[in-house]
Amino acid sequence: MLNVALCSYGMSGKVFHAPLISAERGLYLHTVLQRNEPTALADYPQVNIVKDFEEIIVNPDIHLVVVNTPNELHYPMTKAALLAGKHVVVEKPFTLSMDEGNELIALAKRQQKILSVFQNKRLESDHLDTKNIIESGALGRIVEVEWHYDRYRTNITHKKWKEDKLPGSGTWFDLGIHMVDSMLCLFGKPNGVYADMRSLRRAEGATDYFTSIFYYDDLRVILRSSTFVSEKGATVSLHGDKGSFLKFGQDVQEGQLMRGILPGMSDWAQPGEDNYGVLHTRDHTVSNITSLPGQRGCYEQYYKNIVDAISGAAPLVFLPEQSLLGVELLLAGEESAAQQRLIPLG
Repeated sequence: MLNVALCSYGMSGKVFHAPLISAERGLYLHTVLQRNEPTALADYPQVNIVKDFEEIIVNPDIHLVVVNTPNELHYPMTKAALLAGKHVVVEKPFTLSMDEGNELIALAKRQQKILSVFQNKRLESDHLDTKNIIESGALGRIVEVEWHYDRYRTNITHKKWKEDKLPGSGTWFDLGIHMVDSMLCLFGKPNGVYADMRSLRRAEGATDYFTSIFYYDDLRVILRSSTFVSEKGATVSLHGDKGSFLKFGQDVQEGQLMRGILPGMSDWAQPGEDNYGVLHTRDHTVSNITSLPGQRGCYEQYYKNIVDAISGAAPLVFLPEQSLLGVELLLAGEESAAQQRLIPLG
């Protein structure tokens, strides 16, 4: 049994990490860092509440540290935990610079510790359905893919690290990293990027709108997000020389975790009726349209893999090198938007 320390108990800690850690038999939620009201005790009466990060890294009983803090703290806290001999899971985005990420990866190898980034969107129905369609070959030669991560949100939250124009802030780093990660998993590294980014809600705020085009040899991947979308369309669209696939609806796992539905329960991750795909294939004059139910997601596989990787039972799936490549693309997208030109990717 591995004892886990959670470095915050906000949205990510309360909704994602604490429930998923508690659902994994190989993990025990041992400690939560909360400097103010110890709200975690209401949900997990057994946890130790600490008010200083130092109390986590000096505790020999803690084996795994989850760094789910504001983006600018990912690097220093992950580094400190690794130096203290802890395994580390860090929230996305991994780091805010390539140098920071490379340093942490090298440090984890020297310390012989597991370092992984919580890229949970790979375990949602959108990604899984898209992967299945690509691997099936049903669309033939795929020439264009478009991902959307839209929402309607006019208010400005109190979270300065998300709302103010700071390094690593805004929806490009918060939401764009999910789509970038899926793109990299499915298609590999692109050749270049052209991006447009805006702040719709206030002139000097963080990015809350973006359109980015990633260029491959024979493929274009478009990633889009806006905070002013009331009526949502397809979340993913794929087009090839033999047909198209459109995916609708939202994965249910986040909403279920908010309602206390956990992995192992009977309806866990079961897609709703609004979560489906439309496959439209063509063979000369013959057109076939099929509605496909959404695939069941599997958030629980993330921490299971962490446990297996630490024990040596399985290789680590969520590699930090993959997440660092995502950071490279985020930074290139920002550079493109600032310079209003296509940025080549080596």
